[in-house]
Amino acid sequence: MQFRERRRVIQVIRTVYDPDLKRGRSELIGKIDKAAPVVTDKLQKSCTPEELSEILTYLDDRHNRLRNEAVRAGAETLPAQMREAAEYFRTHRDDDARAFATEIRLAWEELKTALREAGFSKSKVLKKAVDRDRAVETVEVATPSTGLGAEEATKPADDPPAAAPVRKPRARKARTAPVVAVDGAASDAGGAGAPPVA
Repeated sequence: MQFRERRRVIQVIRTVYDPDLKRGRSELIGKIDKAAPVVTDKLQKSCTPEELSEILTYLDDRHNRLRNEAVRAGAETLPAQMREAAEYFRTHRDDDARAFATEIRLAWEELKTALREAGFSKSKVLKKAVDRDRAVETVEVATPSTGLGAEEATKPADDPPAAAPVRKPRARKARTAPVVAVDGAASDAGGAGAPPVA
């Protein structure tokens, strides 16, 4: 069986062999509403017990997948939500804030217990985060251009480099011995108009 998710429905499709075409042909058995995913009586009547079992398995898997995605999204956005909640409590001290604080404290204790049971105790997590940050800083200092993607490589650098590149000093012109001018006064070779002595 095949399941095609459309905008509002899940299409349940059976493949049957067509002797005239000498190949399989798709046949729509029925539709399931995505908002309320249950097997209707009409769909149940048009399915074999094996197909019905396959439909129920698909719906269970889909439900679990969507739930896992929602839970992951909640965990992923929680740090930002906590920072916003901190800002809220800095500016509000009313009865609503007190009720929110009670619920948050209870949920926070539950979350701390779950983190600890999963092996993410406070000391371990903070130590690993500090170690990871140090490793990233070391890598960035050692090789600043590594890890640039195609988009980042084309962007102009926002920050000037920390130190200018060391330039090789220019070779100096060799100084010659002092030249005696026509009137007998000495001048150095770097003076204007004085020809060098060979």
